[in-house]
Amino acid sequence: MLKNELDVNLGLLDLFTLLADLGYLGVVRDYDVPAKSLPHRKPRRSKNNPLTVLAEAQRADNCIHARRRVKVEHAISGAKRLGCVTQAYRNKSLAFNDRVMALACGIWNWHLTKK
Repeated sequence: MLKNELDVNLGLLDLFTLLADLGYLGVVRDYDVPAKSLPHRKPRRSKNNPLTVLAEAQRADNCIHARRRVKVEHAISGAKRLGCVTQAYRNKSLAFNDRVMALACGIWNWHLTKK
C-alpha cells in the first residue's frame, strides 16, 4: 500500500479531545493522535524485569484518565438503550445508520436534561 492510502487523518480528530482506553493502542499510529490520550501501560514481565508495576505518578494519571473516560462510557451505554442501536439490522442505507445513531444520542441527551 502507498503512504497516501494509509494516511486517513482528515483533521476531524483535531477538533476533539480523544479519551481512549488501552483497547485503542493502534489509534496513535493510524491517526497520528498524541500518545498522551492513552493511559499508561504496565511494563511486560521478563527475566530482567520481574516486577511489573506502574509508578505512583503513572497510576495517578491513569486514575484521572479513568474518571474522565467513565463519562464517555456512560454516554455510549445510554445511547445503546435504544434497542435498534445494539441489535443487528440489515438496512443497506448508510444515511439510515447515521440517523439511528443521531436519534439514539438525541434521546439520551433529552433524558439527561430531564433528570
